[in-house]
Amino acid sequence: MKVASVVSLSAFTATTLGNTFEPVNFNVTGALISNGINVAAIPELVELVERSSPSGCSIACTALKFSFANGSVLSEGTPAYENFTNSYWSAQQNRLKPHCVFKPSNALQVSTLVLLSRLTQCPFAVKGGGHAAFAGGSSIDGGITVALENLNGITLSSDKEIASIGPGNQWGHVYKTLEQYGVAVIGGRVASVGVSGLTLGGGISHFANAYGWACDNVESFEVVTASGIIVTASATVFPDLYWALRGGGNNFGIVTKFNMRTFVHGPMWGGQRAHLESEWDAVYRAYYNLARDAAKDTKQAQIVSFALQNGNKIAAEDLEYSDPTPWPAVFDEWKAIPAIVDGTAINNLSTLTQNLGAGVPDGIQETYWDRTFKLDKDIFKIFIDTFFKMLPAITDAAGILPVLSFQAITVPAMEKMQQNGGNTLGLDPNQGPVFICNLAIMWTNVADNPRIMAFSNDLYKRLVAIAGERGLNNDFIYMNFASPYQDVISSYGAASKEKLKKIAGFYDPTGIFQRLQPGYFKLKGAPYGAFPA
Repeated sequence: MKVASVVSLSAFTATTLGNTFEPVNFNVTGALISNGINVAAIPELVELVERSSPSGCSIACTALKFSFANGSVLSEGTPAYENFTNSYWSAQQNRLKPHCVFKPSNALQVSTLVLLSRLTQCPFAVKGGGHAAFAGGSSIDGGITVALENLNGITLSSDKEIASIGPGNQWGHVYKTLEQYGVAVIGGRVASVGVSGLTLGGGISHFANAYGWACDNVESFEVVTASGIIVTASATVFPDLYWALRGGGNNFGIVTKFNMRTFVHGPMWGGQRAHLESEWDAVYRAYYNLARDAAKDTKQAQIVSFALQNGNKIAAEDLEYSDPTPWPAVFDEWKAIPAIVDGTAINNLSTLTQNLGAGVPDGIQETYWDRTFKLDKDIFKIFIDTFFKMLPAITDAAGILPVLSFQAITVPAMEKMQQNGGNTLGLDPNQGPVFICNLAIMWTNVADNPRIMAFSNDLYKRLVAIAGERGLNNDFIYMNFASPYQDVISSYGAASKEKLKKIAGFYDPTGIFQRLQPGYFKLKGAPYGAFPA
């Protein structure tokens, strides 16, 4: 076996391969040749064998264009390139301009991209759904943005127990495709969110109480490693890599297929309701009681959010039940609260996820922040009062919509996270339940960015201090809601972080996914470092 070749290593384990996955004398050029890339036909690549080049990204983009079909590489200055770079969910990501955009069609092409990046030292970013709320999450200035949109296959095993899902899919399309077969997978709650980022960051689901998060329900990952080797990682083959990919983000490779366990599923009940401030004490109680007693009926899910919209204070909850049963008994306390809006109904999962994301535009300024706290019956009101007391500092910003949400991580959900060796997140059922306090703000004027970021940072400093006084802090930060100033991996706990670093060192000994894929949440700390003093 030539380790430089792009082969499936599903029959091998870390023990078989020795102390390192990649040999010390790894030959990048040889690996490219094994991939079918005619290095000799691209003079610039031949020269790179002898020397480094300051124009590495130009050479890498040229090599990709030479090697693959028309349309797979978008060059700066072309209409297709401009359309792509302006299509991100957040305006912050739109502003970055890569040297080129590469759209691979299979795992072998992804492998070639990684090897070309190594040879030229051209950095890259990987875009699945592109739903990050800060520049560099899945975009890059001057490097290569790898857009996975053509890796969008969805196939079902003959027994319908495994759905193989390409990372370029969005959840709404996944659910709609699988509905015709009467099954679903554990995934995102908003239709436009991408499969890849949500799953690698953990993946909160409507079905978390019964099945755990999305990452807990991946049977295996097809992943391109730093040496271009394509492996399939599962609980029995490369189990350390399998564990690391469940919450460890983009630190270990580029996943080119998620093989996810399915469950039988049809129409379900759920939707959004809204309440005036006079009902909020009842809202706090209903949320607390259900989060505490989630084990009584694990078919339910709830989110509650508080917003200032057009000068009006609004509380809204999203309730979901995995059967088509209107107002099941588990929601009796919620049902008793008068609502000014009630959008609950029986729908397919694809429709419910479309509804939950409705009305949120693409291409405006966005920021997300989060922290986790121990569940407490009084802390919700204290947090919300603090939020609204501090809001006047930013409410004059154009197009402002600030929202603070509570999302419980229940004991049943944390128990399901222990399956197949557990995940990376460090959440202990014996320490639950806890809840994520998630801030989401959208606005339109880039000039307001500094003060909105400062407000967000100040709010969380205050919330952490309040919780600290009551012994309610929990260190966990959910990757998919985190700001670029938050150190997500460290929040998993020292033991989890150390294990993740060792796994990365084994599969990526030269740190390709730390150095050449610099965006999003890395092992070293927050993407942007500590918030400026």
